[in-house]
Amino acid sequence: MLRYVKSGMMLMSIAYIVLGLMLLIMPETSLLWICYAFGVVVLITGIVCLIQYARIRGTGFTAPFMLVGGVITAGLGIFTLAKPQVVTSFLPVVFGIFIVVDGLSRIGTAIDLAKRKGQKWWVVLLLSIVSLLCGALLACSQLLNNRNVDLLLLSGIFLLAEGILNLCCTIYIAMEFHALDRLDAAKAEMETAAAPEPSPEAPSPAPAEPAAEESAETDLPDVPAPELTTEPPEPDQEPTADAAT
Repeated sequence: MLRYVKSGMMLMSIAYIVLGLMLLIMPETSLLWICYAFGVVVLITGIVCLIQYARIRGTGFTAPFMLVGGVITAGLGIFTLAKPQVVTSFLPVVFGIFIVVDGLSRIGTAIDLAKRKGQKWWVVLLLSIVSLLCGALLACSQLLNNRNVDLLLLSGIFLLAEGILNLCCTIYIAMEFHALDRLDAAKAEMETAAAPEPSPEAPSPAPAEPAAEESAETDLPDVPAPELTTEPPEPDQEPTADAAT
């Protein structure tokens, strides 16, 4: 079942949970370290997503989402490591964008699961829509800055919830795809067993007997042709004495 688990999603889920706990426990003192850690994890996650896209290129509905998510993730990771002081000012917006990308990726997986007639695919789709809304709210959190909203606290809550949600969905999706593949394999074996055995081949026809005339000709002994003798004609008889008188 482990081959069905997307390593990028698992890594992102763990990163969300760790960052969420750090923002809830020590938001101000660890903000710069959070930026560095976030940049490293995000960069690695983007590279993993791009590698997975290269492996499943052209197959499945999730391939375009993985490509877009991998490019955005890797780009933001590089920018976070290069400009951590700049990132800290709009860190909640960055977290919101990542949650939106994560929700889009799960929507593609839910559609793939629905195509294969998996159970409770609509639950994965519903939870993905919830992630989209939470990410959009966090990305637009600068609008709430004048309303005495603690953006770091809000980011920690959303990241922790998204990490747990994404982790559970990833494990469930892996189990569901594993069960569907086993079911398809069992159906294929049953169809193969129920298929009728091929009928034995008909005996090849005996070679045709030669015609009667040909066999008769071949059975007759060879008779030598008669030799032609040329004898000289007999001389005419002399007239007798009586005939002379």
